[in-house]
Amino acid sequence: MEKTKFLNVPMLVKHIHLRKSTIYKRVSENTIPHIKLGTRTLFEIEQIDKWVMNGGRMNDDLPQLPKL
Repeated sequence: MEKTKFLNVPMLVKHIHLRKSTIYKRVSENTIPHIKLGTRTLFEIEQIDKWVMNGGRMNDDLPQLPKL
């Protein structure tokens, strides 16, 4: 069987044990990695797992300064 790559909100609730209202709030604040497809909100499992391991913070990779 192929493993699911994306989760919808009810699936995410079971995956990370947060309330639906908390997930929707984080989506509206853009503080959880998500993808919008029309009216649907999807979450990539790999990105969500990294987000959880990072303490619920989004990583903004800043460009590295060149070494002198």
